[in-house]
Amino acid sequence: MLVEAVAGLVAAFALTYLGLAMALPEVSDKEAKEYIADKKASKKAGHEAALKEVVPGSKTLVVLFGWAGCRDRYLSKYAQYYQEAGISTIRFTVPISRIRGFNSYYPFVVSFHTMLLELLREHSEISTIYFHVFSMNGCSLLAAYWDQIKTLEESDQVESKSRGLIFDSCPAFISPAQSAHAISFATLPPSHFHGAIRGTYRAVLYTYFSIQSGVLWLRALLEEGIYEKCYAYFKMISLENLPKKQLFIYGPADLVCSEESIIEFATLMEKRGVSISKCRLLDSLHCQHLRSHPVTYTRECLDFVKSGNLPANRSRVPLEETSEDAKSADVPEELAY
Repeated sequence: MLVEAVAGLVAAFALTYLGLAMALPEVSDKEAKEYIADKKASKKAGHEAALKEVVPGSKTLVVLFGWAGCRDRYLSKYAQYYQEAGISTIRFTVPISRIRGFNSYYPFVVSFHTMLLELLREHSEISTIYFHVFSMNGCSLLAAYWDQIKTLEESDQVESKSRGLIFDSCPAFISPAQSAHAISFATLPPSHFHGAIRGTYRAVLYTYFSIQSGVLWLRALLEEGIYEKCYAYFKMISLENLPKKQLFIYGPADLVCSEESIIEFATLMEKRGVSISKCRLLDSLHCQHLRSHPVTYTRECLDFVKSGNLPANRSRVPLEETSEDAKSADVPEELAY
């Protein structure tokens, strides 16, 4: 009886895993290019995947990689404070609906790089680039991009100009439960879907990611480097050519990307000779540090990007007083991934 029950459970998990794997085929280079080019479709979906805002005379460019389910009205708030400071921006969000695993980010690399090169060719005065990435969706794109950058056209244009990285709520190793929780909220936001539907979807995703994790563990016994091939966090650790100045903004209230993983990564970077700064905000949720600490967050990012000097490490407990406009502003309904 017990053996039959266990066998049935294993079979159900296996069927779920295989079913999702077949239902979510890897995105091709062509599909990624078409998605970015189809502005009407991406705008309708609320993502508006790739947008450029060039400030006349600006010599600095900030690249913003959005979180999973990130709508442009959220990401544009970050671009706005850079633009008001005279800094150009380009924002790019990979659609989580097209992601099955870390390898799904690679097809979007070429599309982004092409877009970035076009901007750099049109505005030759830009001499400095910073990357500002959010959660593991943004960090995964950065990892795939930096992993492939040597193979891309005019890659030296980007590498030589890249001065630093700003990590918002990342990088971190995400457990199957955290992945399922985050993606279910990103794809089925509470305002449009009943909690029971989201809960069922979360359970299916948890099954999929749990089995995937188990499969990778078994493969790791036989195949060297499997984790860095399949997980962005380990790929980031393996990269030796990342920009040498890095600012980490994170906190213990983050239920999606644990601060332990973020601190572990930052410590490793510091041991490798990278200059780092940590801004630990104790009370703001995942990817909501700007909303909870608008003054601190904006100052940290702008001081870093404008001067090239990392701010001092700091930890802040109380929420800042915000204006009525800020209190009533859109709050991302999706828990970012």
